[in-house]
Amino acid sequence: MRDVRVLNILGRDYSIRVPAAEQETLTQATQLLRAHIQESQHRFPRAGFDELLVITALNLCVPMIQQDQRLDVAEGRLSDILLRIRQQLGVAADSLNEC
Repeated sequence: MRDVRVLNILGRDYSIRVPAAEQETLTQATQLLRAHIQESQHRFPRAGFDELLVITALNLCVPMIQQDQRLDVAEGRLSDILLRIRQQLGVAADSLNEC
């Protein structure tokens, strides 16, 4: 069942339907968003509502992009390691076949 949650962000209420299992995640996301908006307000005190939301959204996206880039690098390294392991196993199997 989906409950309706009312979130207040920058003085505006937003009604959001959310499954009970995801309510805690929504609460945490709301707290994180509020903290980042507050930080943006301190950095850009003259910014309006829309500008604060855009600045905050962009600031939240940067770490996500960086994390994706780090993940791509890690996946590449793992692929290289897996290839080397397969090559070594192939060499070892060939050695056993020669005996």
